[in-house]
Amino acid sequence: MHLKFYEVDGEYIKYLKQNGDEKIPNIDYDKHKKFFCGIVLTINNFNYFAPVSSYNKKAHTVFLIMDKDRKTKEFNPISSLRFSFMFPCPIEYLNQKDFSKEDKKYQVLLRKELHYCNVNREKIKKIANEVYKLGLNEKNRKKFNICDFKKLEEKCLEYINLKNN
Repeated sequence: MHLKFYEVDGEYIKYLKQNGDEKIPNIDYDKHKKFFCGIVLTINNFNYFAPVSSYNKKAHTVFLIMDKDRKTKEFNPISSLRFSFMFPCPIEYLNQKDFSKEDKKYQVLLRKELHYCNVNREKIKKIANEVYKLGLNEKNRKKFNICDFKKLEEKCLEYINLKNN
């Protein structure tokens, strides 16, 4: 299945951040809303989404999104997926990112990022799974600054129940 970029409902993000784990990223920025790549992992009937970030340094819990430099033909990082801050999200709290609402230059960047993610989706799913396993251990979670995935899964279900009642 192809990866896509999504915007996540602000109320859901706020709920997870306040009740689940404050490491969940803020989504409101000056120029653009933070968006997420998914589905990077499906586990315990939860679909996980990872934030796309301007962070571009190699790290154990990061997948670097690369682009080939036209002059040097070398690949350079242009952004990343931050698996330490991924979270479960039901499909009803997602909207696929509409690239057409962005300026042309940004649309080109988004398409490059998404294409690179899809070319590397098996690698992405493998890293997401490894980071999930790392995050289940309290010591690792602190060491790598990883969200508490089990708590986020509980809060995801709690939010669904709140919305349905």
